[in-house]
Amino acid sequence: MNKQEIAEMLRNAVLTQTPITQVSRNEKVFSLTDAKEVQAMGLQLALEAGEALCGYKMGLTSKAKQKDVNVFEPIQGYLLRSFEIPKAGVVKMNTRIHPRVEPEVAVVLKKDLRGPGVTLRDVVNALEGIYPALEIVDSRYENFIFKLEDVVADNTSASGFMVGRVNLLAELNSLNLMGILVRKNGRIVETGAPAAVLGDPLLSVMYLANSLAEESKSIPAGVVVLTGGITQSVSFEMGDRIEVEWPQEVLSFTAE
Repeated sequence: MNKQEIAEMLRNAVLTQTPITQVSRNEKVFSLTDAKEVQAMGLQLALEAGEALCGYKMGLTSKAKQKDVNVFEPIQGYLLRSFEIPKAGVVKMNTRIHPRVEPEVAVVLKKDLRGPGVTLRDVVNALEGIYPALEIVDSRYENFIFKLEDVVADNTSASGFMVGRVNLLAELNSLNLMGILVRKNGRIVETGAPAAVLGDPLLSVMYLANSLAEESKSIPAGVVVLTGGITQSVSFEMGDRIEVEWPQEVLSFTAE
């Protein structure tokens, strides 16, 4: 199977909610470079179908997860406008396979950020807003099991996201230690703080800008950047209510 066929297979899995076998199990040689090319092909297929790119997401931002796969820098995926969920909205289960949710920090820039050589200071100077957010991840692979190359090809399991209304930019100095709760049906199931994301979620934005520079791309002003999961992801099913509670705002949805 060639890379275009793999991209089409993954796209079909999204559209039909049909899980597939890991690509790495079927292909004798499937490198991280191959996976990135498949992801780019998947984006092109989505754009050709009328979708619109609205941002980027980062993965492998936990030191523990990096150690598990022996990769010591984050990976990236893309966000489509159709992924965005209104605040206090509904997550449609009939468009997903086995979704999970995780709290995130979302960043929006006031000016383009182009690498290489972007520093943390450059990121801070480019900030328009920092917002509470959550991401829905939904692997297209059977049983949510995959290798690094598989998840990169699968757009890092991106499926949905929600961004809050409260801009935390004025509280940047205390952002990393803000306490966050994830509740499922009223019960606390995860707790964490943004410092779990590389020690500082803005480092994710720095990595993204410098990574995109390798493709002669930049982070455009105004797009959403999800910086990485703050806690372990939480699975949910039909009828569940999820709340991600920040000190300043609560993001919630119902699975229907």
